[in-house]
Amino acid sequence: MSEKIKLIGIGDDGFEGLSKKVQSIILDAEIIIGGLRHLSMLPEVVAKKISWSKDLKQDIKKINEYKSKKICILASGDPLFYGIGRLLLEHYSISEVEVIPSPSSLSLCCARIGYNIKDIEVVSLHGREFDDIIKYIQPNNRIFVLSHDKSTPSRIIELLNTLRFEDSNLYIFENIGGENETITKKRVNEPVNEKFSDLNSILIECISNKDSIYYPNFTGIADKEFENDGQITKSEIRAITISQLEPMEKSILWDIGGGSGSISIEWSKIHKNTTISIVEKNKKRIQFIKNNIKKFGINNITIMENIAPKILYDMDRPNRIFIGGGLSNLDGMEIIQKSINSLLPSGILVANGVTTETELLLFNIYKKYGGDLSKYSTSSIKKVGNLHAWDQKMQVTQWKYIKK
Repeated sequence: MSEKIKLIGIGDDGFEGLSKKVQSIILDAEIIIGGLRHLSMLPEVVAKKISWSKDLKQDIKKINEYKSKKICILASGDPLFYGIGRLLLEHYSISEVEVIPSPSSLSLCCARIGYNIKDIEVVSLHGREFDDIIKYIQPNNRIFVLSHDKSTPSRIIELLNTLRFEDSNLYIFENIGGENETITKKRVNEPVNEKFSDLNSILIECISNKDSIYYPNFTGIADKEFENDGQITKSEIRAITISQLEPMEKSILWDIGGGSGSISIEWSKIHKNTTISIVEKNKKRIQFIKNNIKKFGINNITIMENIAPKILYDMDRPNRIFIGGGLSNLDGMEIIQKSINSLLPSGILVANGVTTETELLLFNIYKKYGGDLSKYSTSSIKKVGNLHAWDQKMQVTQWKYIKK
């Protein structure tokens, strides 16, 4: 392109809220692209105005057609804060784009109430599943929510009441930075009579009580919290297994023989930027996994409804693999070998087994490939008549392999 694309953030105060320098860039442009709301904020311009269609990716590709022109793209606030900037920079390098941000909605809202941005967790519900917010609702957490529409505040209030976080405080920001800016502070348990603007954001101060329902971000959540048919990595072994997998951000995890999905779900709650694929063939367990994903508000898990090892040949290479099922059948060795071959360098594979057949397979794999072979056993107390005894759970053999 002869000139850089100018990606300009514009606030609710419109064209007048921009600096003279940025205003001149817009007035000098030959092509201006943006949403109808942003385009309507402009004064009379000579540039050709183009509004986004429903297919943003295709619209961005078409920008190449105007590469000889001076192009200006309008976006809300900071274009790189849950905005069009990320998508644009997937198609054009930063050497082709100049980003000129305005304050983000988060910056403006925190400034209004005197909160430090670093103390806030951000959740976007715009065009996303509403249940995504569930995993963030924790005692003492502060959550900034980018709303989907005017119904979002009422839906959040309903959810917080359902989860018994009724003592929590809400700040509802409408048209922040504009002439019609409104800030409403209320407790969750107070009546809701307001009709909110489509352009709103919410800050939640989560205040719990003894009856509050939430799912902590730690490993070893109680087994009863997951729908399952008994085929679940038990909580104590789950905590050990996840620690052995050494979770990290932006990794790709295969969970082969997902069962209830407990390993993947607990991983996802701690590391939200992981891409996770669960391989499971049992229809009943697939439904368990779907229900558990919804319950815990997880949005980065894909269920591969197929049989290992067949499906593994079509999946992106991972740097973490957990095998919790399927090793006792005739394809067990092929599953292991395909997993090792697919694993990226420095990647980690952890396989668990409880049957004698699986233990023998893991022992032979250990002799062939090395790694670490361990056995874990847990017991819990139970009553035997008027007395007590230790009830030992099934032992778990675990093989850990790090690819060089």
